[in-house]
Amino acid sequence: MLKHWYQAKKIAESEKKSNIEIDTSNVKKYDVVVVGAGPAGASAAYFMAKQGLDVLLLERGPFPGAKVCGGTSLIAEHTHKLFPNFWDECHCERIVMQQAYWIMTEDSLLSTSFQSLKFTAAPYNRFTVKRRVLYQWLVDKAISAGVTFQCNYKVSEVLFDGSQAIGVQISPPQKKQFFADIIVLADGANSMVAEKSNLVPRVSPQNISLYVKETIFLPANIIEERFQLAYGYGSVIGLMGYPTAGFNGTSSIHTFQDSININVGMTISDFSISGIRPYELLSRIKSHPFIQPLLVGGTVVEYGASVIPEGGYYAIPEIVHPGLMIIGDAASLVNGTHGINLAMWSGFFAAQAAYESKKKRDFSAKKLFLYRTLLDESFVMQDLKANAKIAKLQQDLPYLFDLYSKIANETAFQISKVYTMPKKAKRIFIFKKITSMQPLLKMASDIWKVIKVVRG
Repeated sequence: MLKHWYQAKKIAESEKKSNIEIDTSNVKKYDVVVVGAGPAGASAAYFMAKQGLDVLLLERGPFPGAKVCGGTSLIAEHTHKLFPNFWDECHCERIVMQQAYWIMTEDSLLSTSFQSLKFTAAPYNRFTVKRRVLYQWLVDKAISAGVTFQCNYKVSEVLFDGSQAIGVQISPPQKKQFFADIIVLADGANSMVAEKSNLVPRVSPQNISLYVKETIFLPANIIEERFQLAYGYGSVIGLMGYPTAGFNGTSSIHTFQDSININVGMTISDFSISGIRPYELLSRIKSHPFIQPLLVGGTVVEYGASVIPEGGYYAIPEIVHPGLMIIGDAASLVNGTHGINLAMWSGFFAAQAAYESKKKRDFSAKKLFLYRTLLDESFVMQDLKANAKIAKLQQDLPYLFDLYSKIANETAFQISKVYTMPKKAKRIFIFKKITSMQPLLKMASDIWKVIKVVRG
């Protein structure tokens, strides 16, 4: 399928490429137009402006983060290297001192947790932060650096002169065109601008996940009491197994100052196969006997959904084109729990490539390829490459999270239960019980596949 797409792409490039009438006379030309004011786009615009480039940042919503809800965890070290002591400027909700994982079935929960006071001192480890606060802070920094920012501008496609990107077309009612030496696409997962402009193929439903989330208001002291947290400190809990109803997917709980956020998601193809509605997964989690008590008295203040590219390294499209770079989620630069931080770093690297291209007045793909080179040499692409086979593993073992969550909980239950039988007989009984759920050889085969992927 990808081969046919590239063949069609070359034919389209030879014809080239837009039937929109382009008039560049008496129109201001920017050094860079950045499409999308999320973490990737805002970071790219900021660092480009810091280096003296004339940057236009376009956002389709009425304000930064208008189409997102809830929050996330921000990795402190990655962010601190880009924005030193960012915690003094950006309002962070809680310092994360506890990381936990809950392996769940319908009536059991096997927990592993780690917390440390070492995480409570600068430069810290992680913070929970509201997405809208983070997005607005990044855009404000970009504006203060000299970026021109425009809201309510939905880009429909890229404008080309031959194969060279030269501008963007704005959808009605504005119906404007903006021109620049370099176009940066940061319009999020499943980038319709890149797809419509024939720069990337349509994303496979196996490589993109739909996440639904709720923000639930609770007083700060109640959150700290129920999650056993000291004042001002937070917890991030990963949930596996039961939340995704038999399919491979993930879920998490984040604690904020006066609310908690629950999210859950799996691939769009799994939603299609199962017929499960996204909100049903949230209801499933909230009604779990060990989660329901945490939510008593809470009020839902936000509900939303988002798509996240989770195809991994092999799903990354061509991200450098003549006069154009693709960054952040639009470039599928997501690695497990790492999304926002990779997005910001991709914006930083794109800024370096844009600056070098501007100095040489060379906006070819060859010159802009510095962006891809910097990504390849950084932890961003190295980590993605190390985890390249995870997406394929989850497709090959669709029962992985569900079955082994059940096996882990059953094992813990049997070990914990007191029987009126000798210990040796109990061990034999437990072994037979577990191997009845998955034959020993098949279990060994699955474990070996996981080990090979983890080892890279």
